[in-house]
Amino acid sequence: MIKGIGIDITEIERWKNKKILQKLFTEQKVMWAKESYINYSIMWCIKEASVKALGTGFQKNTMWKDIEIVNIDGKYEIHFSTAAKHKCHIKAKDQFHIDVTRNDTSVIAHVIWTDTHLV
Repeated sequence: MIKGIGIDITEIERWKNKKILQKLFTEQKVMWAKESYINYSIMWCIKEASVKALGTGFQKNTMWKDIEIVNIDGKYEIHFSTAAKHKCHIKAKDQFHIDVTRNDTSVIAHVIWTDTHLV
């Protein structure tokens, strides 16, 4: 069953400000993405779409660094901190399905939160 859907769009140019990067991403992610503003754009867009799918937004239940985006073999995954899982009522069987599209100037992410595997 679908529990939530989130969509976000961001401009790639926005992510050239290093102070914003250090505020919004873990140190590990700042080192991983290096100077690739596209990577930052993708990670942020997925984070925003995920909290929209949860229906919480960042200020109500989660902080920016409570959500980490991981790219495993070209597939994005969302890793939530234990605190975020608890606050947002994310269960072990819940899944987050991610789709990312981009062009030269912007990134769009779609996140679907389900309590079962989508067929």
